Amino acid sequence: MLKRRAFPLLWCAAFATGAEAEPRYEVVDLHVDLPYQLGYRGKSLQQGTGQAGLGALSAGGVRGVVLPLFVPRDASPTGPRLVDLEESYLRVLRELQRGPELALPGCGEASGVRTWLAFEGAGPLADAPESLGAWVARGVRIVGLVHTEHNALATSSGDARPVRYGLTDAGKALVRRAHALGVAVDVSHASDRAVADVLAVARETSGLVVATHSNARALCDHPRNLTDEQVRGIAATGGVVGLNFHSPFVVRGRPAELADVVDQARHLVRVAGEDHVAIGADFEGGIRPARGLSDASRFPALARALSRGGLREAAIKKLLSENALRVLCRSGK
Repeated sequence: MLKRRAFPLLWCAAFATGAEAEPRYEVVDLHVDLPYQLGYRGKSLQQGTGQAGLGALSAGGVRGVVLPLFVPRDASPTGPRLVDLEESYLRVLRELQRGPELALPGCGEASGVRTWLAFEGAGPLADAPESLGAWVARGVRIVGLVHTEHNALATSSGDARPVRYGLTDAGKALVRRAHALGVAVDVSHASDRAVADVLAVARETSGLVVATHSNARALCDHPRNLTDEQVRGIAATGGVVGLNFHSPFVVRGRPAELADVVDQARHLVRVAGEDHVAIGADFEGGIRPARGLSDASRFPALARALSRGGLREAAIKKLLSENALRVLCRSGK
């Protein structure tokens, strides 16, 4: 296989017939649920369901993925435990060590797809915040505090149980610990109160806040999406919002089309600025992708649609890879 340099992040097709070759963009996806498929659905890390298998990643120009370590609530009678996160990490590590196709850590040169790790639900760390440093050494660069239910750190946008808080004291302590280690905190799945609390802590710590796989609530009124105020707050930390392809998070009342995803991207760029929007497609997470974006091989179609939608080439490069790389390769330093 021909080894490509990590930078620049734009290359042209090898051959052109009669016209200049169409630009082909590299992609870094902030949220690919292959560890979930590996640990709980019996799929391989290299193939998953096919949405983000190696073939689809290669065809789509994907050169980097964030692999979230996730433990379902029914993993044990008491819910997710630290030992469950450890087991998830070891499963992923064994698969990564099988060959060079997926390379950890992701900020170095690699002939395959560069990878980073994240938490999607860091509740098991509530009683062991000091362990986060060891996780960063293992490759964790993003800490997602909560998933679809309230936990010991934060309240969730997906949990209907009424609460009067966002972050717990343990949650605030873990955000401060993450920022002290240079790691980004992810507010996708967090409740509005929790997002506000994370941003308040970030103003004290000057740490990064991201939403790895969320869209704009202004275009799709769903609690998993972000208000414009929240988007601006994330951008103010230097963080990014990762564009999510799951149809119910893109548009309400009908199946989403590629054009609807472009509308989400354009809105986020208008609100946050072109330096603060990235990709977090949520492939392999049981999503119903927007039509035209069925798997990772379709990223070139998204790039073309973004161009037709008025985004300039430099902005498309930032959205598809450069903004994510800035966050990931700053994190953990």
